[in-house]
Amino acid sequence: MNLTSSFTGLLVAAAAFMQAQAPTEFEVASVKPNLADDRLVTIRVGPGGVFIATGYTLVLLMQRAYGVMDWNVSGGPGWVRTDRFDVAAKANVRGDLTEAALQPMLAKLLAERFKLTLHRSSTQTSGYALEVAKGGPKLKPSADAEEHQDTFRLARFGLSGQGISMRNFARFLGGKLGVIVVDETALQGLYDFKVDWRIDPARSGGDSREPLLEAAFDALQTQLGLKVVPKKVTVELLVIDHVEKASASEN
Repeated sequence: MNLTSSFTGLLVAAAAFMQAQAPTEFEVASVKPNLADDRLVTIRVGPGGVFIATGYTLVLLMQRAYGVMDWNVSGGPGWVRTDRFDVAAKANVRGDLTEAALQPMLAKLLAERFKLTLHRSSTQTSGYALEVAKGGPKLKPSADAEEHQDTFRLARFGLSGQGISMRNFARFLGGKLGVIVVDETALQGLYDFKVDWRIDPARSGGDSREPLLEAAFDALQTQLGLKVVPKKVTVELLVIDHVEKASASEN
């Protein structure tokens, strides 16, 4: 018997078993309207399977549950973007609560407490496409453990991440810059990256985003081998079919 092959087979079987046993809903959860007269919006996802969101609108919660941005959510009454809620939940997981584990549990919670139903669609709109620049990508394949996947950090003049897919990279980049960015790199797998940029002080005045976009796009091409091209892009949509306001509830 080949001991190496047998050991590898055991690891694969164990991983498959753990994945099959991954919880699909929170162990306990509460959803309450937030009536505070403030603008406090916080979120904590961390050790012990804890998920706490304070002052979150339903659309913000949907962004976290489905891995989308505000512009990916369509339909629904006006309150889905204005009324705020507090969510406190705990999942029966070991270690940190990862994004991959969180999303299906949060989606199920929204369906239960907000009676949320939706369907997927798409539309063409003006935006930016993330593409591989001439000379190829300068990205580092991620070798980190699962708990570090989708770890994204924003700085005033840059961003960094661990275990990020190109789809999520484009999403995070668009959120940082305030524009729609869609992945068209065709790059698979997960990557670690860090990119920094500086805005020319002579061009930093006024409200225009052009100096920021120019600095960020130049840095992406120079440091990561990725270019951002303005064009018509296809944007995925989550269309709300039915939703109801959640009242205070716990389980």
